[in-house]
Amino acid sequence: MLSVRKLFNLLPFFILTLPGLSCSNRYDYPIPPNSFSETELPPPVKVTLSKSSGSWKMFVNGTEFYVKGAATNNFFENAKEFGANTIRTYGITEQTRVILDKAFKAGLQVNLGIYIKRELDGFDYNNDAAVKEQLEQVKADVIRFKDHPALLCWSIGNEVDASYTNTKVWTVVNEVAKFIHQVDPNHPVTTALANSDAEKVKLVAQMAPQVDILSINSYAPNVPQLLANLTSANWQKPYMVTEFGPRGTWQMNPEPARVLSWGGLVEQTSTEKEADYLLVYQNHIYPNRTKGCIGSFVFLWGYQTHGDVLTWFGLFDKRGYTFAAADAMQYAWTGSYPANRAPVIQTRNHMLMNNKKAEENITVARSSSNTATVTASDPEGDVLTYSWMIYKENTFGADGSLPNGIGSLITDSSLPAITFKAPGEAGAYRLVVFVSDETHKKVASAVIPFLVN
Repeated sequence: MLSVRKLFNLLPFFILTLPGLSCSNRYDYPIPPNSFSETELPPPVKVTLSKSSGSWKMFVNGTEFYVKGAATNNFFENAKEFGANTIRTYGITEQTRVILDKAFKAGLQVNLGIYIKRELDGFDYNNDAAVKEQLEQVKADVIRFKDHPALLCWSIGNEVDASYTNTKVWTVVNEVAKFIHQVDPNHPVTTALANSDAEKVKLVAQMAPQVDILSINSYAPNVPQLLANLTSANWQKPYMVTEFGPRGTWQMNPEPARVLSWGGLVEQTSTEKEADYLLVYQNHIYPNRTKGCIGSFVFLWGYQTHGDVLTWFGLFDKRGYTFAAADAMQYAWTGSYPANRAPVIQTRNHMLMNNKKAEENITVARSSSNTATVTASDPEGDVLTYSWMIYKENTFGADGSLPNGIGSLITDSSLPAITFKAPGEAGAYRLVVFVSDETHKKVASAVIPFLVN
């Protein structure tokens, strides 16, 4: 099964950092050196990197700055309220200026993504004309945004190494980094890899020496090995973990019980995910701040709009309600949980369908009658509301996110215990429950995949 590499590798859709944005963004080149003279904004910040006593640190205008970041596609302005100081975007769009302005107003810096086309996109790095055209566009974008006060650093490409064969891409990354250093003395440059493979890291060091910081996207099973891999590769510069979260849908083989007989994937409850986010940050990211790690970005600040399972990642639902993982990140970033925390669905044992849990390969007949229950609680004892839905695997809403549920199947969706009719069409489905504290806009979730014969 082809995974949608960490949700965001097969198409440049995650260039988008707000829902509904277009990917197109072409500017006439050249652009004036400072494109922000029409708006009263402070000058750009001066970002520097320094190594002292074997420890790398980042400084913004002379003050130490440890990146507490959120990889975003929705609700990025809320990140500051939870203790974040930086957001990450994945490419330049016609909304980039708006995002930068809003981030600045919210007191957030921006790791600004420059989308570099990949072989997965069908791009040929042996096509000199196409490579040149891409480079010229990147130069225009850099010149346009280099003086914005919210800019922290440039990120050249996201996982250009995903399933690639042509290492010429690193030469292009190096050319972009070199150009940025020539025109922008204020902001360092990074590039984000799909993993911390030591041989790949060595290649970046050799072919893209202009890169100042190495960025790694890494998830729960792999993060513990990340620093050892960088050490093995003799990486001498600072690094960031630019995506982290629970085990990804592409990493399920070590947990075979979570891969069902028809290929369906068993998802953790939101409470189980919360524990993973906190464990990864506390055990394998923050402790390495004296060993080259200058910060990280939690994935995903917002709700999913692409992926193998649309509820797998995401610290928000589409209403903007926060899951427990957002509470965990506030604790990680500030040392204190929010005054009011998200509801709890402790484990997968606390959601049952026909008295079976998700791992039990639940199969039902078409249009059959079924039951489901969830056991949830609220840390503050707040009133909880329940909402259930059924949707077919691999279906999407208009914006690529979770679709509306199949109507008329559930007798009463507002109860912790429901009866429902199975869909009349055979296939793989998912039963989802959202348990909300409406007063404080907090939510928990649990999911059971099932097969209709």
